[in-house]
Amino acid sequence: MMKNKKILFIVHRLYFNNQVKKGGADRIVDFLKTQNTIDIIAHPLKNIFYPSFFSSNKIEKKYHNHFKQPFCWLEQIIINVIWILKINFQYDLIIATDPLSFFSAYIIKKLKKTKKIQFHSTDYSLPRFKNIIFEFFYQKFYILALKRADLITVVSLKMANKAYELLGYKKKNIVILPNSPDFSKIPKVPPNNRKLKHFAISVGIFEDQVDLKSLLISLKFLKRLMNDFILEIIGYVPKKYIKLFYNKGFKTNTIFYGILPYEKAIKKISECSIGITCYSANHSYVHYADSLKIREYAAAGLPIVCDNIYGTAQEVKENIAGYVYNNPTEMVEYLIKLTSNKKLYLTISNNALNWAKKMDKARLLSNLYENFNY
Repeated sequence: MMKNKKILFIVHRLYFNNQVKKGGADRIVDFLKTQNTIDIIAHPLKNIFYPSFFSSNKIEKKYHNHFKQPFCWLEQIIINVIWILKINFQYDLIIATDPLSFFSAYIIKKLKKTKKIQFHSTDYSLPRFKNIIFEFFYQKFYILALKRADLITVVSLKMANKAYELLGYKKKNIVILPNSPDFSKIPKVPPNNRKLKHFAISVGIFEDQVDLKSLLISLKFLKRLMNDFILEIIGYVPKKYIKLFYNKGFKTNTIFYGILPYEKAIKKISECSIGITCYSANHSYVHYADSLKIREYAAAGLPIVCDNIYGTAQEVKENIAGYVYNNPTEMVEYLIKLTSNKKLYLTISNNALNWAKKMDKARLLSNLYENFNY
């Protein structure tokens, strides 16, 4: 276990409905901050009306970007370096969660303000941008991060294979670190106490991440066969989409909780009987990313009915932790199959728990940092 180290975490944040969206990388911070000093630099990924900030137990700084994208990206690199030089902190480790953040960390290391850099790749895109100049620099920065990082962690096997390809299959310390939660912190409701026919769907950015057309078709089929089902949606859903669900006849079949604190959100999920996903394939990054939501369902012991967009679905199959559907009809078939067969439900629920236990983030991180040479 890493102890008494000074660590800087550099990240880009997504905001929606005036709230910050956190993800799997934040579980690394949660783990490390119990026995180390963590400072954070965070920049808005899209909406530059939100400030950049530096946060430590001694100093708080804010900065409002003067330029829009793409020029704000260069501005953010400069601000990172200026902040570190001005406060004159020395770090044992910088954790960078994207190529742009890594480039800042790389400069800071060259200035001898950190000993090591961890590049934690949460996703990768090919292509990332339609603009050929932006795309050129994105790919160059990504490869630079792979070549120069002291430790590389990626969230999926697909991303690990892609990283080796980008490195020309040269040997490099690449560790798979999925977006799994801390297993002990996810509530486990006994199967008999879960709400039968209540299905959970956890959403981050609804408009970007959900295949709404497929989801509505699935619900239409499901209502014909199981009129009393309830879909509990946890996360921010714009009012226009809530209205659409109601207009399609699902007012009595849907509960919209909006954004909840993490503990409350995961409690709502754990009380349902099945966790589902209906991801959109519109973004290239999803092919190399990892689904935290699927892993949270498993850690709560919920059988999973998911699409095959994220690579995480392959692990669902391998661990028999649920079913992977290819179309709305299959989604409905699997929901009914799990709901109507208690023995099957209990078996798959137990499989999901066993899989989640193997992927326990605390255990994975403990092993990772015990073996990392400082």
